[in-house]
Amino acid sequence: MAVVCGYLTWRTNKRVSSVERVETLPVSELKALHKAASDAAGPGHFRQQVEIVGAARAHKNGLLRSKLEERECVWHRHRITRKYEETYRDSDGNRKRRKKSQVVSSFTSSTAFFVEDGTGRAVVRPGDLVVDGAEKTLDTFEPHQGGGRVRIGPITLDGGGGGTLGYQKEEWIVRAGVRLFVHGEASDENGRLAIAAPAEDGEYIISARSEAEIRKSENNKFLAFAIGTGVSAVAGVALLVAGLLT
Repeated sequence: MAVVCGYLTWRTNKRVSSVERVETLPVSELKALHKAASDAAGPGHFRQQVEIVGAARAHKNGLLRSKLEERECVWHRHRITRKYEETYRDSDGNRKRRKKSQVVSSFTSSTAFFVEDGTGRAVVRPGDLVVDGAEKTLDTFEPHQGGGRVRIGPITLDGGGGGTLGYQKEEWIVRAGVRLFVHGEASDENGRLAIAAPAEDGEYIISARSEAEIRKSENNKFLAFAIGTGVSAVAGVALLVAGLLT
């Protein structure tokens, strides 16, 4: 436990430090930096860690529609979890039942969108990143009615066999106009300036929360993990000593 908490403490501190180190830029200034780099070294060589803040806007092909609720958005994600019971034998050989769960469908949109401030708009490529603080528009449980196949919206699932209790449906979206904080790497590697996950080690954050909210949340996590590391380490030493003395 001390090792796990120690790793999480390090990871959280790394994330906070990255956010604090990078300055938030207007989109116009980001584009000016890109132009200066392109004029000096040619296109395809610009790469810089950046932060921008602005409203989410649909990319050139228009708004997306979420798969389950079919809501208009610039980004969406869903997860369907099968809830079921299974029979097992305990250590005494008695038959018992326990509830378990299994994710049977999961999807995160990767379509690029714009983030627009008062000075311009920048392309953001989310890839497989989960947007922090996205609006949760669906969280319902649908009991299983029996049968071999189950259809949830446009998704067809195997009935899962005996023991299926039902399916938990969850969906998250980012609507057009939602204010986003983006921390990532701006580059023109693919021929056009865009912000995406760093090509090498680095943080990538797209959040519907403000930078101040993110920093406060991460600092609280850091404190909790640091305390957990200390407590676990002390408990581990105490148990080791007790084991040696018995």
